[in-house]
Amino acid sequence: MVKEVEELCKKQSSKPVKANIKDSVKFDFKIKGQKAVVTKEVCQFNITGADFKYEEIAAVFTKYKVVEME
Repeated sequence: MVKEVEELCKKQSSKPVKANIKDSVKFDFKIKGQKAVVTKEVCQFNITGADFKYEEIAAVFTKYKVVEME
């Protein structure tokens, strides 16, 4: 799914697209006495570029039943 979104963004973007995709992420909140939170098997990604068409990208997420989390 992420590769599909990345390819769609590359087709739409008027600037070079950069993708950062991770399946293991460490959140270190720098709070004294608290250990960092490490996630595994959770996909986190960001894609940068310009002039994306949100509706087309959202359609890919809907196709894969992606649920937004807060």
